[in-house]
Amino acid sequence: MVLASLEAGRLQGFSGTFHVGMIVAPDRQIIGANDFPIGGGFVARRRLGQRSLYGSVGLTAGILVHRADTDLGVVRRVDPDFQLPLKFAWTAGRVGLTIALIQGFSVRARTYERRGVEVWKRIPYRIGLAIGLHFDVGVGRARPRHPK
Repeated sequence: MVLASLEAGRLQGFSGTFHVGMIVAPDRQIIGANDFPIGGGFVARRRLGQRSLYGSVGLTAGILVHRADTDLGVVRRVDPDFQLPLKFAWTAGRVGLTIALIQGFSVRARTYERRGVEVWKRIPYRIGLAIGLHFDVGVGRARPRHPK
């Protein structure tokens, strides 16, 4: 799985998010299947303790583009897709480490058969663990919440 996401908003509170990814089926010799989730939504982020550790939970909606190379040709399908990402991020300066548990649900299971025998199947629910780097870019000045 390769995933890229962009979040815009506050360090704490609600933000907007956009994601795009590519999921490659591990059994490529049977069916050459790829899934491409694309979507956007919202994320709520909170600081955990006094350190530069943040936790967030999000909800996104979008599409799942499915492509499979079979014996009969190329199959392409597009389904609605929903994701619930749970992220923990540690930041040192502007660069940090992110660990994410990403749950996804597309509305349809995928099954491929050869000569009446099922050779490949994927259920609509998926879950993945992602580890990666993130970069924080400040755009505006921080304003105090309470005027003095």
